[in-house]
Amino acid sequence: MILAEFLWGRTTLIGLGVVGIILGAIGASLVARRIWGRIEKLAGPIRGIAEDQSETTQKTRNDELSRLSEAINRIREKEGELERLKSDFISSISHQFKSPLTAIEGYIDFFIEGIDSGINREKQVKALNIMKNNASRLGKLINDLLDLARIEAGQLEVKRQPLKLVEILGEVVGEFQFLARQNSIEIEMKVEEKIGQVLGDREKVKKVLNNLLSNALKFNRKNGRVTIEAREMGSQEGESNFVEVIVSDTGRGIPIGELPRIFDKFRRLEPEDETVMEELKGPGLGLAIAKGIVEAHGGKIRAESEEGKGSKFVFTLPKA
Repeated sequence: MILAEFLWGRTTLIGLGVVGIILGAIGASLVARRIWGRIEKLAGPIRGIAEDQSETTQKTRNDELSRLSEAINRIREKEGELERLKSDFISSISHQFKSPLTAIEGYIDFFIEGIDSGINREKQVKALNIMKNNASRLGKLINDLLDLARIEAGQLEVKRQPLKLVEILGEVVGEFQFLARQNSIEIEMKVEEKIGQVLGDREKVKKVLNNLLSNALKFNRKNGRVTIEAREMGSQEGESNFVEVIVSDTGRGIPIGELPRIFDKFRRLEPEDETVMEELKGPGLGLAIAKGIVEAHGGKIRAESEEGKGSKFVFTLPKA
């Protein structure tokens, strides 16, 4: 049994490594395609000038040259943005793959070296569990990259069905309780009694909550608090058809300059506590994926924050 798990670990390592390379190429291609599309739009005025054979006034020509200059400057800016995005993507993904792969490789060496000397069962089980956890981290990263690719392509599949929101919130809170206690953080849930069902994809709604709760723990402080609320929205036009979910924390907050771009992919804020658990760290995809999932459900998501006083993430889901 132990040997089978060991062989499984090696197969997983090789397979995930290959998939990681493929997904890296897909991600870079998506980024390049998106920026190139913008550049193509900006190139319109350039083609127009080249094709215009009629006589024009000097003023009109000067205006055209001015627009051409502006278009070229914007193209240069977009080229710089492309290089930055590509650099961020490669740096972030490389680190996220390297860390668990290194751990798996290290424990494979541990087994190889122990073949002759022998390793007791307790140490074998511990080592295999560590390998399994790191393989799971790689699997989660791959799933995140696939979700992001589908969101970017407008192909995210959402299987809507009536859901009891209070049950989903309870499940997610239960899954994070152990991690919260380890970091001396209290999780509180407040749900209106009258709240009914929402219309959504169960696993994807849980993913949104997981991403938001993970961030709330990561950027909180010792003896802090995370609050999850759910309530029906007001009676204004359209609002009564939605339920509002709020995830707030008592952490350091988001710098005002970062707030407008907090849902961009690969945007990462480093936690104040450098010893924060590795499981909570990520490549900066969580909020981008959460935004894509919420919008695919027909809802909206926003962030509010004040430095030193914590952050609040609010999203809506349609009522069933």
